[in-house]
Amino acid sequence: MSKTEVKTPVLMRDGISKVSVHALALRLKSNWKPFNIGKFEQLVLPALPALGLSERIQLVRRALKEVLPDDFRKAVPIMVDSLGPEIPENGLENIDLAGPNGFIVISQTAYVARYGLGHFDLSMKAFYEMTRRFSAEGSIRYFILQHEQQTLKQLDAWVHDDNFHVRRLVSECTRPRLPWMIRLPKYVDNPAPVLKLLNKLKDDPSLYVRRSVANNLNDIAKDNPALVTATLLRWNKKPASKEMAWLTRHALRTLVKQGNPEALTLLGYPQTIKLSVEQFKAGPKRLVLGNELQLKIKLVSSEKKPVPLMIDFVLHHMKANGKLRPKVFKLAKKMIAPGEVLTIEKRHPMRPITTRKYYSGRHEVELQVNGKIVASDSFNLQVLYTQSV
Repeated sequence: MSKTEVKTPVLMRDGISKVSVHALALRLKSNWKPFNIGKFEQLVLPALPALGLSERIQLVRRALKEVLPDDFRKAVPIMVDSLGPEIPENGLENIDLAGPNGFIVISQTAYVARYGLGHFDLSMKAFYEMTRRFSAEGSIRYFILQHEQQTLKQLDAWVHDDNFHVRRLVSECTRPRLPWMIRLPKYVDNPAPVLKLLNKLKDDPSLYVRRSVANNLNDIAKDNPALVTATLLRWNKKPASKEMAWLTRHALRTLVKQGNPEALTLLGYPQTIKLSVEQFKAGPKRLVLGNELQLKIKLVSSEKKPVPLMIDFVLHHMKANGKLRPKVFKLAKKMIAPGEVLTIEKRHPMRPITTRKYYSGRHEVELQVNGKIVASDSFNLQVLYTQSV
């Protein structure tokens, strides 16, 4: 989940704290007099300090089950009536993640996900109200897994809802690889039902919704790149608005980073260019880990008009088994004029990082322009000390 417009506590887990738990208890008590505040807080607060965010969410969810009526049909209306005020259309920047419209709401959506699978209509009504306070995108995914067709029908109806948080939910909850949430393997393999919904949201008046559509497409592109580029090509058939142009760029960011030719073509980077590589050198030829790899590039255009270039380099790292693994690094976006000589120099640090262990041996470097490899070179890396990864 990512809401760049919201206020974030020092630690995300502090979104569920003694203060927010007590505030929730008071609201529940005001709507259901038998609610036992003391018991609820005793179930939650002693264990809270040692737990991370997801564990805190589930702790509050279990405590709600203990203190609210055992009958789901009675418990959910109490929770819904106890929700904070709806987020106003222009109020995203004022959300306090540790407040009544913060992470504490996810504990309530988690309650619905855990105990409401047998009460579809009531659960959907609860999600509808809760997502207008914060988000139900993670919890509703359990209904997609268990009641796919019913849930898709409900999501299709929400596409046209007046509330942009509800419309965003349609896109966000169907992301095949939504970070930190349960995966939707069926949509990883075949995202057709998701694309059907996104097609109806692509021109949504809210940037908040369109950003979610772009993020969803970016998710899908990790497993189905050709399907995403074909979809965006279709969406851009008519003269693209500036909003569609933005959505397209945002949706293709992973494919662009990979140098995907179809994605680059969509963004206006041609695949056939009269371009000569006058120089591509990677050095020094013997590079000791901890130093910098130096790249020197010289390109000359024979085109009759200016051409946009997306210039990357692909570094093939040596693995423990002796095989090479490629990784694309961005170099530059340039417009090259007819006859222009474009010179680029790049220093790339070859230092230990927490996510990669380096191995001695021959490393290859390729120059990639608009998604196509146009030159290559190599160097030998020497690792002279032990790395802690």
